[in-house]
Amino acid sequence: MSQETFSIPSGPTAQREFAANAVKLITPKAKDWDVPDERVTKLTASFASYDAFYAVTINPTTRSPAATTARNAAWEVVKVDLNDVYKHYLLNNDAIIPADKEALHIHESASGSTITPAPTTTPLVTLTSEEIGALRVVYSDSSAPGTHYKPDNVAFCELWYQIGGTAPATPTECNESANISRSHSPLQFDPEYRGKAVYAFARWVNRNGKTGPWSGIVTALVP
Repeated sequence: MSQETFSIPSGPTAQREFAANAVKLITPKAKDWDVPDERVTKLTASFASYDAFYAVTINPTTRSPAATTARNAAWEVVKVDLNDVYKHYLLNNDAIIPADKEALHIHESASGSTITPAPTTTPLVTLTSEEIGALRVVYSDSSAPGTHYKPDNVAFCELWYQIGGTAPATPTECNESANISRSHSPLQFDPEYRGKAVYAFARWVNRNGKTGPWSGIVTALVP
């Protein structure tokens, strides 16, 4: 019998979207899927608490290192609740139709697949200005500068970034994220961000979801 799995993405924006989607899908169908009411209530409450902290960190006027720390702590609670519901009630649940499994990001695990170790090198990233309202993410690997290739078995370059404000000291202080699968892919920005500084950190993520070390900070202005 095939076994099912799921993975929670990295990065505050992607994590928030994953959790919001899960709550939206699970809540009306919990009884059909035999998810206990208390588990749904717990997940809904922890997500609501997290979402309030998340809203503070995406607002430039209320963003601060303390707010980011509070958001990250709240996320750890949501992650525990998500893992509990997925692993104990959603995975391999025959009552969930394929379309709903796809919407929940549940998929069959590849039997016999090779588990590769986490990347050990870092992306060398440049944010280039080539068109209005966008920055191109150009990367190479620290082991082969200038090649514009990902290392073997790497799925994408994960970018965490912040627009405007004081330069963050660590990636966890950033409130935006993007997964860049091809070098020279664009990051698009709304018109009000033109002229603002973008601060970014990058790391490799392999096909098993394992992450490598973070790069140093990269800075550019939105054209």
